[in-house]
Order: sequence, then C-alpha cells, then structure tokens
Amino acid sequence: MSTIACDTPSQPVRDTRFALDEPAWRGTCEAVATDAMKGCGLSHDYYIERLSLAIDTHVLQLPESQRAQALQIAQEWDYATPAQRQETQDWNAEHCYCTHGIELGYCPTGCDTDH
Repeated sequence: MSTIACDTPSQPVRDTRFALDEPAWRGTCEAVATDAMKGCGLSHDYYIERLSLAIDTHVLQLPESQRAQALQIAQEWDYATPAQRQETQDWNAEHCYCTHGIELGYCPTGCDTDH
C-alpha cells in the first residue's frame, strides 16, 4: 500500500484577489479624516458627518465583498452609519442643538437665524 503525503496549511487559504488593501484603505481614511477636520470648525458632530459622508462615497467604489471590512476600519476615525448620524441629528434637534452639534444661538454659521 502506498501513501501520499499532502502538505495542507493549518489555516484556510484566503483568496487575496478579493481582499481589501488595508494599508491603502487606511490611507484613504486618514486623508478623509484630515479633510473633514479642516472643515468642521471644531464641532465633533460636524466632523463625524463630513467624515462619514466622504467614507460612504469612497466605500461605494470598493467591491461589495470589501465594504463591511472597510467600514469597520473607518470606525477608527469615528465613522458613523447613516442611522447613527440620523440618531445624532434627532437628539440635537430635540435638545436645541443645530445640525453642527452646537447649542442654538452659538453656531457661527447662524443655523438658528431665519434667512
């Protein structure tokens, strides 16, 4: 009787053709975060809104199989889902804060004034 030796890896082999390029994605997240920070006026809520909208746009350019992992990584920069952002906007409205997360009467963009 003959035996055949097989070398099998102890871990399943991943098909890297469909794997997210994590270093490139982290670079994208970093660039988006830097841009969002520059235009947020130091409002954390507005930073999250700007960052998350930009991430949403970038993630649509990825294959669908990579999107969940990409969004999970984006959370390291405080990415919020559309539902989370809506929850924040609802809370702000109920507690007299503008869409930028600043108490009404204090927003430098004049959110609480009639135009």
